[in-house]
Amino acid sequence: MNEGELQDAVNRLPKSIEPPRDLWPDIAARLGAGGAGGSGSWRRRWYWVPLAAAAALVFLLLARGERSAWDVTALAGRPLIGTKRLAASGRLRVGDWLQTDDSSRALIAVGRIGQVEVRPATRVQLVVASANEHRLALARGTIDAKVDAVPRLFFVETPAGTAIDLGCAYTLETDSLGKGLLHVTAGEVEFQTGSRSSRVPLGALMQIRPATGPGIPYVEYAPAPFVRALIAFDFERRGTRARAIRTVLALARPQDAISLWHLLQRVDVPLRGMVYDRLAALVPPPPGVTRRGAAALESRALEGYWTKIQRIHFRMVVLRGVKNIDPRTGTTAK
Repeated sequence: MNEGELQDAVNRLPKSIEPPRDLWPDIAARLGAGGAGGSGSWRRRWYWVPLAAAAALVFLLLARGERSAWDVTALAGRPLIGTKRLAASGRLRVGDWLQTDDSSRALIAVGRIGQVEVRPATRVQLVVASANEHRLALARGTIDAKVDAVPRLFFVETPAGTAIDLGCAYTLETDSLGKGLLHVTAGEVEFQTGSRSSRVPLGALMQIRPATGPGIPYVEYAPAPFVRALIAFDFERRGTRARAIRTVLALARPQDAISLWHLLQRVDVPLRGMVYDRLAALVPPPPGVTRRGAAALESRALEGYWTKIQRIHFRMVVLRGVKNIDPRTGTTAK
């Protein structure tokens, strides 16, 4: 039940409820209140019951209203909430737009689960603010989000799709048409457009385009020709895809396994075996994952492979410069 439905239900309640007969004589007899003073005392106590209930209801409505607004702090300049300039701090309510110009920045407290820094030249709206869903809409510009909560509690809509938090920190940028970039710096983000989705772990980036949605993720240090080939496969004319696939497979390294895992699910059926073979040569599949199952895009096979790839990738990113990690196995190289 939303706030409007709750208010309607309250309004429909009867203003008073009359019993079929006067119940007080029986109540007074049972309580032993034989005198007029005793009767008056109990009547005054009963008088406060509906007032207490009304006060509790008002408190509930106010609490619900507070939860549907997030705190905003100006970090630089004077951002706008709606048509009002934000001097130091304010409240962003559901439906409100926060807008920064070229010289202003703001910080949004995402309920109690995190924060979003709004960079200059950005327009963002609070869409949902509830206990089980925190949702923003990024119309254009750049935000830096950091969330510490269970997966799938925080969402950011863009013109090209939705970023779904899986417990992470990330930077998301987009223009008004939906062309953008996602860079994950902690945890993992899923980006979804219709039935098409990509999973982007920490230390990885992903191109976003209108209509198509999420591209194939790639690691921060991926060679430029490899990244260009991925973009060509994802977003350019279909006639260029065959050459792009050949380039991706030829340039792929064990560190690029997250890209090949996504590529496997996007190529035409006859090419899946070739992509799988290249992936398996770079990062051997875990027990239970077969070529046939992966080529058929069986969920168990894909998830099993992703778990291994993600574990290796995590160790490589976190321990970079500290330990030499074998990109094929995730173990410490000697």
